[in-house]
Amino acid sequence: MTQVSAEDMRYLAAAVRDAAAGTTRPALPDDGRAPTDDRLWKVLTEQIGTSGLLVPENEGGSGAGMAALAAVLEELSRTLAAVPVLSTSGMATVLLRVADLPEAGRFLERIANGARASVLWPNMSMPDLRSSMQLSTRSTVSGRFEIVLDGAQCELLLAVAQAEEGQVLVAIEGAADGVVRHMLPSLDLTRGLSMVELDDAQVTPVSSPGVNLTPGLDLALVNIAAEQVGIAANRLDAALDWVKQRVQFDRVIGSFQAVKHSLVDLYMETEMARSALDVAIDASDVFLARPNEQTASALTTAASLAKAICGDAAMRVSDESLHLFGGVGFTWEHDAHLYFRRAKTLEGLLGSPAVHRARLSASLMHRIR
Repeated sequence: MTQVSAEDMRYLAAAVRDAAAGTTRPALPDDGRAPTDDRLWKVLTEQIGTSGLLVPENEGGSGAGMAALAAVLEELSRTLAAVPVLSTSGMATVLLRVADLPEAGRFLERIANGARASVLWPNMSMPDLRSSMQLSTRSTVSGRFEIVLDGAQCELLLAVAQAEEGQVLVAIEGAADGVVRHMLPSLDLTRGLSMVELDDAQVTPVSSPGVNLTPGLDLALVNIAAEQVGIAANRLDAALDWVKQRVQFDRVIGSFQAVKHSLVDLYMETEMARSALDVAIDASDVFLARPNEQTASALTTAASLAKAICGDAAMRVSDESLHLFGGVGFTWEHDAHLYFRRAKTLEGLLGSPAVHRARLSASLMHRIR
């Protein structure tokens, strides 16, 4: 894994920030079906190389590690950028990184070259990879997935299927026969959701039966937490800017003691979330460098801790900052509701904070036995 210096990380974050700021968010349609910013995606993949950050160098990527990808996801979530980076790099790529067959490298190379991908998670509300979808002897699968992030525009889909010898990770071409995708309205108006139906769709196994895919799930949780930190940080910054400008009773409201106390609480929430994310990023990079049972166990603990703390922080800061904006914050014209929607969606994605606290407790008990 390539070592990325702190200075390089700052340059990367600045480049992504400038790219996101340089595009106009696509108009939000009335039917709730989120658009995609194709121009920004092209800049991110072709000029900045975000799709290859977690792809090893021998497969066409830069092998930069989780810290670099987390920085990208945080910056993009600050602007609610309508690009499938979380589904592609944050979910599909990390699952392919724990797959063990040579075919996984071929799909990683396609992602590094700009292909969009997503994951057909067996249960979007739980951190659980157990799947009832059967892999036939002809390497076809059938199943229905009610919620798939960015599923309508992805060239590549990943899923877990049950083979005779155990569960395997399989890759499915988005345009293959037997793959039907329907755009869905979403609570998060800036991120596309789809329903995907598979009817004897041809697949390519990318992992051996029984290979432990849980670290791939844990890495995805860390990437979700990075987005949640970006939401919290953006809402805190926006609230700070607002209370320095808004005047009531001939004073800026930021001078009121109650407002100061509220902002301090939100700052503490955000920094605690960032600390939990940093621990999870370190555990992720250690696992990717030395994948074994011990580093995988540590990753599970850190990932659930981050998902719980960052999920709470994103919701608390997006909610409380909305109130600090006053009446204008409750209007549709203001972006506050869009950030609240993203925070609420991420909160339940692959497990709520309560679910991950229970998972964290189970992981800690297992480690001390």
